[in-house]
Amino acid sequence: MNFTKRQLALVFTALALCGSACSSPASRIILKKAHLTSQQIYYVPDGQFKTVSFNPPPAPESDAQREDLAVILSWQNKRTEADCAKAGETAKADYDFFWGTNSPFPEPIPGEVKDFFNRLSSDLEGAVTNMKERYQRPRPYKAYPGDAVPCIKKSWGYSYPSGHSTYSRVFADVLTDIVPERKDEFFSRADEIAQDRVIGGVHFPTDIAAGKVFGDLYHSELLKSEAYRKDIEKMKVLLVK
Repeated sequence: MNFTKRQLALVFTALALCGSACSSPASRIILKKAHLTSQQIYYVPDGQFKTVSFNPPPAPESDAQREDLAVILSWQNKRTEADCAKAGETAKADYDFFWGTNSPFPEPIPGEVKDFFNRLSSDLEGAVTNMKERYQRPRPYKAYPGDAVPCIKKSWGYSYPSGHSTYSRVFADVLTDIVPERKDEFFSRADEIAQDRVIGGVHFPTDIAAGKVFGDLYHSELLKSEAYRKDIEKMKVLLVK
């Protein structure tokens, strides 16, 4: 059962990135949340991600940085119009992209489900922003203007870790907590979203790898939250019987 366009917009809109003040995909992924305040913490405080131990991106002019650029340029030389069109679509990947053709929730989607993903996205926005602010890595087309040319909409702001990679990984983890038998599907789609950011030329490969690591790290913090664990059990109750 598919969500309607209106319902999808209410669940969460897109994974497209902004930067700095909008350095996570939250401006596209977070539901309209007039009733929520950005200061409120629901599951995981974002302040810890200003200092949490995490490997930095490759140093400018390092071998690792040159390898990153080489991958970007390789894709740039071989990607097709179809590759770019797909990367543009996964850039705005919505809830339905994860669920595929069979939503596990009844339609219309329960308000409790919408509120849960609202809370999750609200917390994650701050965490991703803090991580990007720490490293302030320029995106490929800013670091190498004239050489690296994206074929999808540019995202302004910092590049490391990738917000799309982080968000898609966290949501794959979360959706697996709710519907574990669909784990392979969720992670495959999360990987697809992440890789398309490299193909489209808006992220380095190491941004993507870092987003996956950070996504799993963030999920491990979620699991420590009693409120999160209780909400996951509530989501399971709301699945289509």
